[in-house]
Amino acid sequence: MSKVWFTADSHFGHANIIKYCKRPFDSVEEMDACMIQAWNAVVRKDDIVYHLGDFAISRDPRTVRRIFSQLNGSKFLTPGNHDAAATLDLKWAKTDQIQVKTIDGTQVVMCHYAMRVWPGSHHGSIQLYGHSHGTLPGTHAQLDVGVDAWGFAPVSIDDIRRRLAETPAPEVE
Repeated sequence: MSKVWFTADSHFGHANIIKYCKRPFDSVEEMDACMIQAWNAVVRKDDIVYHLGDFAISRDPRTVRRIFSQLNGSKFLTPGNHDAAATLDLKWAKTDQIQVKTIDGTQVVMCHYAMRVWPGSHHGSIQLYGHSHGTLPGTHAQLDVGVDAWGFAPVSIDDIRRRLAETPAPEVE
């Protein structure tokens, strides 16, 4: 049975992201190799991965295709602000700016950006986002799934549920 994974903001090929986000790598080659290894350590060939934007910064289509082809799973892209033609032209299962899926009984709203409200936000759905590189705290119903917040690997719905449960819901008067 295939498993579903989420990630965002890998920024493959982006040397400056190491400095911007204080990533623990000495080079873009080291970063890319580490993230490919981390991805494939959890994602099997028959799994599904939703990537919520900013997959790669490299504009060289051959480099982007090489990285993409090394990653396990069927990959869906919700585009981010840095996803150029080299990324958008890959063999993604195409998606829109906002995706709504029911995964293991949970309605999941996915977008590159965090939202204040989303479809079903008052009825138990959760919202997953990227873009903020771990700097925007999640809530009891919304979470950054970017690599900077999850050890550079995709994250499962079970791990997302556990982290969401650690954040109390606001009290309603």
